[in-house]
Amino acid sequence: MIRLGLPKGRMASQSERFCEALGVETRPGVLSYRTNAAGLDISVLLMKAPDVARLLRRNMLDLGLTGDEWLMETGADPECRCFEARSYLASVCLLMASDDLRPLRDIRSVVTPYPNLARRLLAGVSPSCEIVSVGGSSEALVPGVADACLDLVETGASAALNSLVIRESFEQVTTHLVRSEISDPGAVGPVVELLADAEGLVR
Repeated sequence: MIRLGLPKGRMASQSERFCEALGVETRPGVLSYRTNAAGLDISVLLMKAPDVARLLRRNMLDLGLTGDEWLMETGADPECRCFEARSYLASVCLLMASDDLRPLRDIRSVVTPYPNLARRLLAGVSPSCEIVSVGGSSEALVPGVADACLDLVETGASAALNSLVIRESFEQVTTHLVRSEISDPGAVGPVVELLADAEGLVR
């Protein structure tokens, strides 16, 4: 049985396409499905994107679709990425209030959904700042709660609406289908190929 984690939320449309390619007809409120495709028994599990990354890291899923930011947050091996799904394209950025001109080394606190990633990225930029983990968007918390936030920026429209500016841009991220570190590439390969074909990708 191959366990495939697919995200809900902003990536739901791509998860739906993957389900269709596997012959799964999703139903409202149902989060777990069984199917047979490419001659393999497959368990399809719908969950939040960060949970896909966490369960892949713990080898509790065999394959999963999730964002690069969550893969970096959990410390997943980049070699386990099967193909780029490109559900979205964004940058990991440090944002501050537009009228806050202090040097980055003087930042006291940073809120972020990605605390592990933030510690690595900010080690050489603002090594003494406190990293505070939050669930969901962090933009509303600057400057009232924290000096800065580290979060994804796609168009920059949300940052502008909240009077924030990008002070440092780090990694560009998108989405990937990923296998767990202990999954046999040969065993999951037929599923990977089927999903890549559904996306029109040449492999």
